[in-house]
Amino acid sequence: MNAELAQAEPSGAPAMSAPATLIGVFTKPRATFQALAARPRVLVPILAVVVFQLVFGLILAQSGVIRNDMVTQLEAKNTPPEQIEPAVRMMDGPAKYVFAVLGPGAVVFSLLIAAAFLYFMANLMLGAKLRYIHYLCIVAYGAVVGTVDQLVRTALAVSRGTLLVNLGIGAFVGEVSGVMRLLDTATDPLLLWATAIQALGVAVMAKRSFGFGVLVVAPGFLALVLLSGLRH
Repeated sequence: MNAELAQAEPSGAPAMSAPATLIGVFTKPRATFQALAARPRVLVPILAVVVFQLVFGLILAQSGVIRNDMVTQLEAKNTPPEQIEPAVRMMDGPAKYVFAVLGPGAVVFSLLIAAAFLYFMANLMLGAKLRYIHYLCIVAYGAVVGTVDQLVRTALAVSRGTLLVNLGIGAFVGEVSGVMRLLDTATDPLLLWATAIQALGVAVMAKRSFGFGVLVVAPGFLALVLLSGLRH
């Protein structure tokens, strides 16, 4: 265990306060992960992500975007108007906030699963020697960077009245579906930024190359891309 901790802790890495790490993961991510290697933080970044997700969810619920997309999907299935009307009334009431409240819980669960996946890939498959909490720290700070992607998506969704927002190649070709939706997610620059932060975190904490970090996070990124095709 001591050997594992020694590998995870870069010598001479200056300590950083919790607020400094939240800023540093954007401005100087390598130094931030070096400081976090000795004492990984998970509570602060997870709480930050939860707060952002709650705010984004409330904004979307209040704007009526979720209701609009629900009505569009029902109409696409040729649902009779008399069945759509009760659903609209429900989404105009307090029920619309259920999605906002449940969202942060789903995000925390996804972070726990993502950290376990990185642990499997890096430690068990590729021979790194870090604790699970290191990987949870990495995905949590990656999610902090990922809030920029969520912020942009929320702003565009509210302005356009739909959750169907394309930030990758789809932003240049208009409406996308099928394979193009997968390509749109895979080329989303803000999502790629958050993924690169995770890869850097793995590389720094495991004291390996950036290529090693990319190899570790690539399967999870591909899984996320594939899941994006099932959203709509």
